[in-house]
Amino acid sequence: MIRNIDAASDRYLSALSAISQRIARAQREVSTGKRVTTPSDDPDSTAALLSLRAQLSRVSQTKTNLSRFKTEVDGAESTLQSAVMLFDRVRSLGSQAASGTSNALTRAGIADELKSIIERLAGLANTDVGGRYVFSGDTDQSPAYRVDFDTQTPPWGAYLGSTTSREASDPMGVSFKVAMTAPEIFDNADASKSVLQAVETLRQALLADDDAAVEDALAPLAGVSQHLNAALMFYGMVQTQVSDGMSTSESLIVRLSSERSVLEDADTAVAILELEQATFQQEAALKVRAASPTRSLFEYL
Repeated sequence: MIRNIDAASDRYLSALSAISQRIARAQREVSTGKRVTTPSDDPDSTAALLSLRAQLSRVSQTKTNLSRFKTEVDGAESTLQSAVMLFDRVRSLGSQAASGTSNALTRAGIADELKSIIERLAGLANTDVGGRYVFSGDTDQSPAYRVDFDTQTPPWGAYLGSTTSREASDPMGVSFKVAMTAPEIFDNADASKSVLQAVETLRQALLADDDAAVEDALAPLAGVSQHLNAALMFYGMVQTQVSDGMSTSESLIVRLSSERSVLEDADTAVAILELEQATFQQEAALKVRAASPTRSLFEYL
């Protein structure tokens, strides 16, 4: 008979414990807004939830990286627009110097302006965006060139950056090049594409007041201009790739967040109702237990 009393108490305590667990779970859902905070809350959803969290983290980091690249690429593209306009000025000056009205004095004046243009082009090659020299490759804490017309030949000196440049990844994991180096753009090993060398060659021809040399120096300028415009087009395409990648990242973040929410987030209204019901049941159970008559052991003997 005593065992029957113990069994009844066990059932009561077990039921009370279950109610307390429901209350604790509902309180946690209401306070955190989360249905799943530990694997034990929903073991069947754990693997999918962890996968979604990992994907969200990767895509969010990709978006952050692309945002940083966008600033650099926009700065580089603006720089090359300036370089293209500056080189158009070089071609104009060259045509002026080759005209029949030009003499040694006017050519010397044009040569002085070309010297200034070389300095400005080198300055563009040393463009700094957000503390990074964007045309110095992976050695982004050093300027590409240091110009000195008195002690260096050529005046812009040796390239100070690296030959490798950074790549970005889109949300799908596809990598693409996001930068060109200064030698690729401004001081290409191919003489027909070397912006700085083309200007310097023309400058030297004007200083020598050599008609034939001036004509020879003018010949490659059109091709060099095409090369410079091609570099500008490259950055235009990269701008599109970066913008598309950021847009895709945003869409993926919305979708993945929604999927995660379905698995992880609590229905606050349902949780509040569950909390109220479980609390009521707990109070009722305690009141019923308190109202039960108390008998001594000797009454059962």
